[in-house]
Amino acid sequence: MTWNKQLTQLSDALSVLLPFREDVLPYLAQVGINVGQIRFDPKPANLWFSIVDYANRNGYLDKLVNALLETFPNNPYLLAYPSQTIYDLGVDINIATWRENLSKSQLEKILGHTSTLLPIHFLDDGLLAAKCVVRIILPTAEGTRLGTGFLIDNNMVVTNNHVLADKTEAAGATIQFDYEEIKPGHPKAVTTFTLNPDSVFITSSLDDYTIVKIDGDANNQFGSLKLQARQLEKGSYVNIIQHPGGGYKQIGLYRNILTYADERTVQYLTDTEPGSSGSPVFNSNWEVVALHNSSGIAKEVISSGIYLRNQGINIKKIIDAIEGI
Repeated sequence: MTWNKQLTQLSDALSVLLPFREDVLPYLAQVGINVGQIRFDPKPANLWFSIVDYANRNGYLDKLVNALLETFPNNPYLLAYPSQTIYDLGVDINIATWRENLSKSQLEKILGHTSTLLPIHFLDDGLLAAKCVVRIILPTAEGTRLGTGFLIDNNMVVTNNHVLADKTEAAGATIQFDYEEIKPGHPKAVTTFTLNPDSVFITSSLDDYTIVKIDGDANNQFGSLKLQARQLEKGSYVNIIQHPGGGYKQIGLYRNILTYADERTVQYLTDTEPGSSGSPVFNSNWEVVALHNSSGIAKEVISSGIYLRNQGINIKKIIDAIEGI
């Protein structure tokens, strides 16, 4: 297949799962890929782009995914690849019909069901919320696990259970504030904290959340995101501040439509990548409405096909858990 978003998702997922050259070599040998054709870049994203691109162009990709599934049988990104689901990329601008000689009443319009116009302080409010989003680093026997989390009151961080599953993992992890760039090539100074799971540690594998106490007073320096249950409606908008691929902080703003919500699950089109797990999902008032936990594996079946959605846990689940402290 030609390079598409499905291959991008697979490449990004593998760069987090197996970021180091020595971890990759056994799988390449198992499926017969000539390592001389691979660019072994020290940056995992570039390494895996080279591997997936070569494997896709030379008929090795299915074998490679199957080999990886033998080691990682429950990995959602590997499981999503063979499903042949498609991505909804919106209307093709090349086939859209445009009309000329519009009347004056047609020159300025709201083009959708809901206005996307926002007050200019939306940007300042978003930067304030972004201060509470952290990068999570956990050394493991397989390499380094990277994720995202966010700071709430009482110096607690919220992330996913699949990022920090138990007290041992939490005790071995660090969190970084301000892991971001002021402008390209100019990173901010990072502030690092460790975690204190012996003080507070609450987790749920079912609802995929973990809440853990920070060792120190991060609230004093970075503030907190306030949690309150919010009404969610299909067709509204959500924005996600995240560390995709464990990299510098980014924001997902485009195509940010909420497609489904119930008391537990929230689905949306906002872009994420592996490493974005644990990110706060905001509404247009920068209120947290969900905890992001999976990328591109939730399926919505409609008349025109099957479409992949990104998905989070309704913030009500986290609020209920905190009330039990």
